[in-house]
Amino acid sequence: MRCDGARAVHEATILAQDFAADQGLSSLAAARLAIVIEELVTNAIEHGGVAPDDPVDLVISAEIDKVRIIFVDPGLSFDPRLAPVATPDPEGRGGGAGIDLIKAWTEIVDYRTAEGLNRLELLLPLDGGDEAEE
Repeated sequence: MRCDGARAVHEATILAQDFAADQGLSSLAAARLAIVIEELVTNAIEHGGVAPDDPVDLVISAEIDKVRIIFVDPGLSFDPRLAPVATPDPEGRGGGAGIDLIKAWTEIVDYRTAEGLNRLELLLPLDGGDEAEE
């Protein structure tokens, strides 16, 4: 996938939605997956300096009770585990809320940077994702 702004965000979100449908995820789990993916790609573009021609890798795989997400990009190094909790900004776009959602909804398994690439691995639990929680 190439990271060309809004189109890349849209394509990644569609990929997440298609994956969720193929795997029969609950609507809550599907929505969380799509939002996490959207935030990863958006942040790489808006804050990580990923250019339109830069390739990013996105791997989504199903496991017994979770979804594994691996995102690799050539942007600025950023370990979301070290990000402070965002302070709401009623005047702005609410920056930082996406990282807080990622940290709340997923387990950050690994982050590393090597040879100019960031690799982030997340697990999105599927337990508790029944329709009653919506």
